[in-house]
Amino acid sequence: MDTPLLDEIKARVLPFLVRENVELVDLLVNRGRRRLILRFLVDKPGGITLDECARLNKEIGRLIEQEEIIQQSYVLEVSSPGLDRPLVSTRDFQRCLGQLARIVLHQPINGENVWTGFIDAVDENEVVIRPSSQEPEKLSIARKNIARARLEIES
Repeated sequence: MDTPLLDEIKARVLPFLVRENVELVDLLVNRGRRRLILRFLVDKPGGITLDECARLNKEIGRLIEQEEIIQQSYVLEVSSPGLDRPLVSTRDFQRCLGQLARIVLHQPINGENVWTGFIDAVDENEVVIRPSSQEPEKLSIARKNIARARLEIES
């Protein structure tokens, strides 16, 4: 995707989302056969509703048209990232403190590449999990060693 266009879309839309107390989780831009597909993944504290996504879709569409950001035909989608969204940023992990996550590692720790545990702490350099809610022992994982992380549904 054309990075200057992506940067311009973010620069123009992000202030609006901040005013609305909505986090831009990701902006995906794909070229279809005849038009661009803009997919805004948004969230807010407590989650975002379908009605809010519909309202944001209208407002973002209006903003894109007023600012004349895109000069070609496009499809605009605004949606929630879903429960299985990847945990990538420090903010993602902080939002999920106390929740069960599955973390896949680049390099194994204690012979294991996949760990499941409750997120206990996080900073820019590491994530600390409790592999079981019953165990007091914690595991520190360097952020640079995390290949993928997602929340797990507790059974």
